[in-house]
Amino acid sequence: MNDVALFYLLKQKILVKYREHFPYYSGDIHSFGNREIAQLIDCIEKDGHGRVSEKWVYTHLKPMVNEKLPRRDMLDIFCRWVGYGDWNEFIYVHKDSPTPVQQTPAEPALIRKSKKITYSIMGIAAIAVAVIIGLTVNGGGEVPVCLKDKYTQKEIGAERVTLHLLKDGSRHKLKKDGNCYLLGDTAKETLLIVESPYYRTDTLKIPANATHAEFDLQPDDYAMMLRAYMNGKASDWEKRRKQLGELLSDEAVIEEVMFDDIGVEFLNKQEFINKVTLPTKIARGMEIIEIEYKEDKIVSLKYMQKEK
Repeated sequence: MNDVALFYLLKQKILVKYREHFPYYSGDIHSFGNREIAQLIDCIEKDGHGRVSEKWVYTHLKPMVNEKLPRRDMLDIFCRWVGYGDWNEFIYVHKDSPTPVQQTPAEPALIRKSKKITYSIMGIAAIAVAVIIGLTVNGGGEVPVCLKDKYTQKEIGAERVTLHLLKDGSRHKLKKDGNCYLLGDTAKETLLIVESPYYRTDTLKIPANATHAEFDLQPDDYAMMLRAYMNGKASDWEKRRKQLGELLSDEAVIEEVMFDDIGVEFLNKQEFINKVTLPTKIARGMEIIEIEYKEDKIVSLKYMQKEK
């Protein structure tokens, strides 16, 4: 069994372990939504096996097909969680196991041979029909995908969200068109992944032959609160300092990304609070790039100073 096949087997064992905690879950690992991913990450962290990001789960666990093996340190984390010492032990134990099936099982050789010509003709016909439908329904053009805030129902600016097309186990960034995004191929159902420091990571489904798509995104309340503190004009600075102190972990890793590719500046919690709570134009020119949480505290934060 090769390494990628072993990773498929590991995914099956991750699902079994997850169901030990949540036996009512009847789907597979590829059907995980925000709730299941959050529960999985929480279980791994509570068991003391390490930190896993939502982005990693979306990139490596949810896809039906994996073209290459994920990073070794992440494999070690999941191997320990399902009961092995590390990835090496997992390989040693399962190297001679039957290869797990990820897709629909292949047909026997004799059946495949007898159907080869029929499938070829059907395939050509299907492609022709798909092209005709695509040109008729979709006009051969690009489909706009627009996003709104779930609560305010206002359009979300494209600079605050990144959309990735999930195709063949890989992610492809969609190009922007004003406050929307353009999707080229909708001949079949399409999956998009939302990433944003201000809105929760989500998977969006675009139905086949769609001509327009619009979705509501759930705001990340902590990120919105932090943005309000960083860009607000409140006069009660002491109250703001206290609120920020409660929001940030004492061990938070805070980075200011510099312009002109000159690197980053690291700040500790108190330095960041001091900088944010100064009533200056500079303090109101900060923009969050990336944010991570652990146990209701911000443990990692990257931001950029937009105004100098």
